[in-house]
Amino acid sequence: MAPATEASSEFRDGFPFVGGAIWLDLLNTTPAGETGPQELIDGPERALAWLKAAGLGEETGDANEAMGDLRALRAELRPVFEGLAAGQPLPDTVLASVNRRLAGLSGHHVLKRGEDGLTLGLAFDPARPAALIALDLARFVCEAEPDRLKRCAADDCTLVFYDRGRNNTRRWCTMSLCGNRDKVARFRARRTAR
Repeated sequence: MAPATEASSEFRDGFPFVGGAIWLDLLNTTPAGETGPQELIDGPERALAWLKAAGLGEETGDANEAMGDLRALRAELRPVFEGLAAGQPLPDTVLASVNRRLAGLSGHHVLKRGEDGLTLGLAFDPARPAALIALDLARFVCEAEPDRLKRCAADDCTLVFYDRGRNNTRRWCTMSLCGNRDKVARFRARRTAR
């Protein structure tokens, strides 16, 4: 079972953060429900709550605009996941959309204290959260290995993730939920078979 701190970091304010990249976590805001996909960003307040839980800032201007931007970007990114997982290059339309969002991103260098001393980083304008997610995708496609993009192995789960493990053998969105359910089911099946 996952340690309490690990399990608590997987879900923040009711949102799953198991993707390993913020753009994947945005895709995971429509998990499977009993009657179909659930919409976790179901209103402007929830859009702001997701942005805050994702660490993308609290003050994003118009909450309705933030919700619309997040939903529109999520709709664009769903086929990106499918294409990348299948080893396909990014379509030109996606490149244009990402570049359009990146053009509106502004930031500055920041010197801050870290665990290992001072570090120099970039701070971006939090008023453009969709641009920050587009930046995450841009970094991802330049640095990540597409064959590590996966769907949770649980039949009733639609969450996606990037497997950062050394052996690339991760099967579950989270061991504390789907992985544990599978282990319990296999244990009961073995017990019944005896």
